Amino acid sequence: MYDSNYENVLIIIMNNFNFGGLAETSFTNNGPQYLRPYDIYEVNLTKIEKSSLKGKDGTEYGVIALEFKGCGDNNGVYTHNLFIPHKDSDFERRINETSGTPYPSAFEQFQYTLMQLMQVINPKGADKIKENASKLKSMDQFIDLIIKGLTGKTDVKFFLKLVGRNQGGTTYATIPNACVLGKKATAETKPSALNFVALDKSLLAFSNYELTQMKNYKNATPTNMDKEADETPDTAGDDVDLDDISLD
Repeated sequence: MYDSNYENVLIIIMNNFNFGGLAETSFTNNGPQYLRPYDIYEVNLTKIEKSSLKGKDGTEYGVIALEFKGCGDNNGVYTHNLFIPHKDSDFERRINETSGTPYPSAFEQFQYTLMQLMQVINPKGADKIKENASKLKSMDQFIDLIIKGLTGKTDVKFFLKLVGRNQGGTTYATIPNACVLGKKATAETKPSALNFVALDKSLLAFSNYELTQMKNYKNATPTNMDKEADETPDTAGDDVDLDDISLD
């Protein structure tokens, strides 16, 4: 039996079809693709700048904002906010209460991370900073020299190692620790560097622990990538003119 109501509904639906927006609509995601955890990528450092982030409580934290972009076909992006040490505790080494193993301070990790980047991307600049270390009287002076030495070096290709951090059950890419202390380290013992960037890929490797974490990550359900975030506040420094130090 013919139903005239069906015909009326069909006419209404057809009249509401509008394909006019097709020309202005993108049906693919053209945004940046992020580099995934637990891999080694050939990259360029495309950005380094001093910035700040606001915490949930409204407190502003100083950061060094870094951006790495993959080379060739692997053109994903990794962004990292390296938080600037500020609190007294950021300059103190921690001790694992169970094993007694000491850990480098947040300041030591900060220093080693930036100097390793400088050593790989601008080795002459790294040597100049070491030569002029006694002239540095504040955190800001050190940061300004690092930014000065790394800005504009986007043509330098190098390899970047990324591991993972778990937050709320999701694994995000992050830069690994740049230094470590031995179990018998004293207050005078300098940390040992851990490579996370290198011009030669063979100089980068995953520890047994990282390999286990990598296996767990790859066996888990894929998740969206996100930016690295940490919680260490800003540092203010004295204003001293260091323009006479050439880092080229």
